[in-house]
Amino acid sequence: MYKLMNVGDVFESLEYGTILVGINPELDDLSHDQIKNRIDNRIVIRTPDKKEFSIEVVSIQISNSLMNKKSIGICVGRSINQHDIPLNSEVYTEKS
Repeated sequence: MYKLMNVGDVFESLEYGTILVGINPELDDLSHDQIKNRIDNRIVIRTPDKKEFSIEVVSIQISNSLMNKKSIGICVGRSINQHDIPLNSEVYTEKS
């Protein structure tokens, strides 16, 4: 598994469901396609109290700040409620 990010924000969209947002400075030098290729159709979430669960990825959005820092948004749809994913949870890819 590869650590993708720490969850800095979680919110629900009426249209898309639950969305996780985070950053990882190690990914700032990669292209959007390189980051998306690291993420398969599932991610593993490890909460601060060390619970782990796998969840399906619906879509991925990557944006750049003015300082060329990448922010990653991962939509996991309606399969989980935003309150089930605490801030500072770690997000890992299932692929190595």
